[in-house]
Amino acid sequence: MQTTEAIRERHTLKMLAETPWPTQTPSSLATARLLPELCALAGWAPFHQPCHSSHRKAGLDALAPWRFYLLDADGCRRLADFLARSGRDAGKLLPMLWAADALVQATWLPNPPEPGTTGLFEADMANMEHLAAASAAVQNMLLAATDAGLNNYWSSGGLLREAWALEHLGIPTGELLLASVFLFPNEAQGPCLRMPGKLREKRGQWDQWARWARWARWASPNEQAAESGSRQG
Repeated sequence: MQTTEAIRERHTLKMLAETPWPTQTPSSLATARLLPELCALAGWAPFHQPCHSSHRKAGLDALAPWRFYLLDADGCRRLADFLARSGRDAGKLLPMLWAADALVQATWLPNPPEPGTTGLFEADMANMEHLAAASAAVQNMLLAATDAGLNNYWSSGGLLREAWALEHLGIPTGELLLASVFLFPNEAQGPCLRMPGKLREKRGQWDQWARWARWARWASPNEQAAESGSRQG
């Protein structure tokens, strides 16, 4: 699949199973084998600054300001059991975890806030760049999954972004969940509800979110004068 085709073909598809699906299927095993490649392709996203040294720990010491935590189909079913036992309202997470061949918990790595400040992170340029870089990495993963023929869904995580759920998955304090990337099989393994994204066809056309920037140096003296007069008027 060409890059442009993958970009156009990528779309949200949620699969909500009525009961937990089998975990040792050809689809789930193939997806598990593909996860390292998806992570490697995601990692070609650009980043402008290395993550803070506090995030660089043994085994996960990359400079990139993102981290991925991987669950195969069996891990998804176990996570669903954990959420069910918690007694909290998991919403659509349980049926999605019952159906998923894999889940990737993608985090971004903000710089630790200065002592005495409030909030999870400071709203500064460095953290903006870290967040943008991690978002690019997640998009790379979605495009790579689309190219591999995998149904995918970028979820904000719901309960999975809460501290107790992150701790259960071994995600360190200080990392913030950016995306729960669900990878679903092409063929349903039982009764399920298939839900496409709601906004795909409502995004508008390119000229509704883009326009040519106007620079005075491009214009002739007469055009510059006319533009100046228009502003003064």
